[in-house]
Amino acid sequence: MAARLSPAPPIATIEPQATRHSLRDRLDRRLFNAIWSRNLVYNTCWEDPAVDRQALQLGADDVVLVITSAGCNALDYALRGPKRIHCVDANPRQNALLELKLAAIRTLAFEDFFRIFGEGYHPRFECLYLEHLRTELSPFARDWWDRHRHWFTSRRGSFYFHGLSGVVARCVRGWFRSQPKLHAATIDLLDARDVEEQRRIYDERVSPRLWNRAVNWTISRQFVMTLLGVPHPQRRLVEAQHAGGVAGFIRESVQYVFRQLPLSDNYFWRLYLTGRYDRDCCPEYLKADNFERLKSGLVDSIHLHTTTVTGFL
Repeated sequence: MAARLSPAPPIATIEPQATRHSLRDRLDRRLFNAIWSRNLVYNTCWEDPAVDRQALQLGADDVVLVITSAGCNALDYALRGPKRIHCVDANPRQNALLELKLAAIRTLAFEDFFRIFGEGYHPRFECLYLEHLRTELSPFARDWWDRHRHWFTSRRGSFYFHGLSGVVARCVRGWFRSQPKLHAATIDLLDARDVEEQRRIYDERVSPRLWNRAVNWTISRQFVMTLLGVPHPQRRLVEAQHAGGVAGFIRESVQYVFRQLPLSDNYFWRLYLTGRYDRDCCPEYLKADNFERLKSGLVDSIHLHTTTVTGFL
């Protein structure tokens, strides 16, 4: 059974504020809206649901509203057993991704599910899609995945190197691999035994090779921010509040993660740098026991709506 969908209005765009903007501002905004409104932006969620679990303390009587994004966090919330979860996204492609995950949970075995969404690659995906998944999807999702099912059997090696944020991940991986010493240091960083070892590897082997003028210039471009789903007003806010601009903000954020937080369970960065999850380092919905719980009926609490949050409310 397909997830219930509300009628899909024309995709929303970010409207300009009632202030005068420069030509560059207007072009940046048009670029974001043009790219964002035609593509899958997020192939995974970057917000940590562990923080939400602590803050929300979801129970059986709770009704949750969440922006769909890639659907990872909605599935995490479903494991807490709330009464209903409303997944809202103005981009119907994001809802199509969650629909595919729901269909796979309902119809596939865990091993196939993990190969698809854990490893991002399954050589038999087309067969599984046509025999089991396609009939579970709404018309829009069916049309979208009919045209993009090759993402799971691609020579590029992973679904997580597709979509807008996936393009950035693929470029980052390619650049790291072109720098052998930096690439080796990054692998050692992911395999570090504790934070102290992470800090030493980052300070001595990663940071000196990672941050240079070319990298700082690249990550400050609005085009790169657009691929990551960061709209122009958000970039401007960062520039106004951080002395180092976007590049300085990103550098400090990366430094904090690699120097202060254990990477052994940080599946966000592992995915971005390797293109896949590890069975011991992955979101909760990709663990075998939780998959069976979702399959037993917990996913039925999820309802999809293609609209804005304001429109839904």
